[in-house]
Amino acid sequence: MVLLSKDELKQTAWHKAAESGHVEILEKLWDWAKELQLKPEELRNEVLLSKDGFKQTAWHKAANCAHVEILEKLWDWAKELQLKPEELRNEVLLSKDELKETTWHKAAGSRRFEILVKLWDWAKELQLKPEELRNEVLLSKDKQKETAWHKAAKKAMLKYYRNCGIGLKNCR
Repeated sequence: MVLLSKDELKQTAWHKAAESGHVEILEKLWDWAKELQLKPEELRNEVLLSKDGFKQTAWHKAANCAHVEILEKLWDWAKELQLKPEELRNEVLLSKDELKETTWHKAAGSRRFEILVKLWDWAKELQLKPEELRNEVLLSKDKQKETAWHKAAKKAMLKYYRNCGIGLKNCR
């Protein structure tokens, strides 16, 4: 099916639209998927949680490119499909790409404070445990042994982490 086809990098149109920040294209793709009556598991696996050749989802792409509106739209659709909290936790908030970067790493490197706040709010909504927040979010290291803190520091965002209350003190 063309709507779910992948290119040589195993990216779908969903990946491309999320990366380029085209909300209207994502919405149109979603509408077409609904018109074609794709099954919920197809929407879940081939749209919202599909990984490209770099093990990145549309969530990674949107966070990396600082597209908060795209992330919000994906979250709304995940809720509409009634993804389970553990799916949202494991496949969205804590999913690692081939560089072992999560959406948190991508967001911290994007210089968009509101994306980190949005991810933090979703983590609270999903009731991530303090040790998960500490180990899988705040201290999780990518292949270069960098945490999201390192990425934020590189982009001069540490003040934002402190201002929104994201920190180790929240993980005790």
